[in-house]
Amino acid sequence: MRFRAVLFDFDGTLTRPEALDFGELRRLLSCPSGEPILEHIESLPSETDRRKAWEILGAFELAAARASAPNDGSEEIIGLLKRAGVARGILSRNSRASVLEGLKRFTSFGPADFTALISRENSGRPKPHPDGVERAAGLFALPASSILVVGDFIFDIMAGKSAGAGTAYLTNGKPAPEMPVSPDYVIASLAELKAILDL
Repeated sequence: MRFRAVLFDFDGTLTRPEALDFGELRRLLSCPSGEPILEHIESLPSETDRRKAWEILGAFELAAARASAPNDGSEEIIGLLKRAGVARGILSRNSRASVLEGLKRFTSFGPADFTALISRENSGRPKPHPDGVERAAGLFALPASSILVVGDFIFDIMAGKSAGAGTAYLTNGKPAPEMPVSPDYVIASLAELKAILDL
């Protein structure tokens, strides 16, 4: 098997897509369309503005996590990875609190089932930078080339590629968009990972 670890995005990958209403969040934060939300907050002119924006984002993410549900095939694929001895991790631009809250919606696995659980608080620069993938590689004690990064957004693919990892873009059944970098795999559902990983 080429890949000895799988690093998952969380929202829209392990959870069903669209639990997080990015349009509403952008409205609350006055964040222009096309500008990444975390970077928008960091660019705000005053500490007061930034602190207020982080509070809005944190509350919004927690509410979305409470309304989230496991994505199709996510519980099965994590179970298969565990039984096959393939390491698992989560890499999210969200807060750790919201990821932990979202994990409560799963019945067959929880935080202890992931060697790496990396949120925006501890990943260095967030995706699309490779810092989080490189941190996960250290926690897995594996080279990045033996990790498959799975996500539903271009930042996941860019982060994986920059770190030298394999990448799988999850479309959740929608047409794949044009991307500035090409993923190694394009999958419509998490179930397709079974063939890629020979599970």
